[in-house]
Amino acid sequence: MRLKPFLFVASLLQLPLVLAVSLHASPSEACEPLGIQRSYYTLTESFPADGASNVPLDAAVLFTSQTWTLGTLATVPITVHDVLSVTVTDSDTGEPVPGRVHSWSGYPAGEAWRPDAPLLPNRRYTFVAALQQSESRPDWAQGPTELRGSFTTGAQLSPPLELLGGLDVALESFEKDKFDCSSGLCSCERIGREVSTRARVRVPSVQGGSALGSYEFELWVADNTPYRFGEPNQQLEHKVLWGVWGVETSGEPTDSTFEMPQHDANYTPCFSWRVIDPAGNAREGEPVCLKEEVEPPSSVFGCSVAQDARGSRGTAFLVLLGAMLTVWRVRRQPVA
Repeated sequence: MRLKPFLFVASLLQLPLVLAVSLHASPSEACEPLGIQRSYYTLTESFPADGASNVPLDAAVLFTSQTWTLGTLATVPITVHDVLSVTVTDSDTGEPVPGRVHSWSGYPAGEAWRPDAPLLPNRRYTFVAALQQSESRPDWAQGPTELRGSFTTGAQLSPPLELLGGLDVALESFEKDKFDCSSGLCSCERIGREVSTRARVRVPSVQGGSALGSYEFELWVADNTPYRFGEPNQQLEHKVLWGVWGVETSGEPTDSTFEMPQHDANYTPCFSWRVIDPAGNAREGEPVCLKEEVEPPSSVFGCSVAQDARGSRGTAFLVLLGAMLTVWRVRRQPVA
């Protein structure tokens, strides 16, 4: 199992603390001046590969790449998605096929071209993926910047995407470091320990769709009522609204852990979740609202003993970095 951010919308005020945790540094050290970073990319493989046959009519064409980086952290890095163009052409007509390119963080990770409508059966298609980077490359950042190939479709769409069960969740208490950032954004101090809540979850089995090796699960946590995928302005309905990470799975049940979003008052969590494949096919699971409440973190004084786990079984889900201190209010656009 590999855990990756599937979607990540966090308050900028939390960035120094997140960097501190991920880099094992203090928040003040994480706020050192940022350097200049330049990233260069080369293309490595396509899925399906050049010459593939019997490709599903709704399949994605995935392109993997290698990153070459010069310098340190950058405020606005250029990603491979920013510089990649993909053209897929119907060999019989010579016409380009309408489609879009989306980033895919499963395995293998890359940029996935998805057709706007199913391809024609038993038809040959050619593709060209090209990186549009005008800057001169360092000698060590060399490699192919263009991939060309072709594939032939079969007669059918991908099999339907299916969830083989629900999601199991157990809430439990745990201890973590407590920080005081009142003196300034880059002057946080560790002032002790506190008790917070995390969820241990199991993602169910999944089959079908256009897997290309993996699927991604997505979870949203809200208070009292479930998040509804594809509907905007839901932040007006919730005090807690938080998009959690994706869990990557090959289709087998997968376990993961994440810290519950925090709020200044108790709330009963609701979990909305779905599975997505590289071609953009999605299948939602039944939303689950627990009866248990998530409480604000409480301080621990002196020698501490972790509280007993508080269990609940239902269907919920997924993953987080370990040090988010505020409720994250976010919006999510539907998968194309």
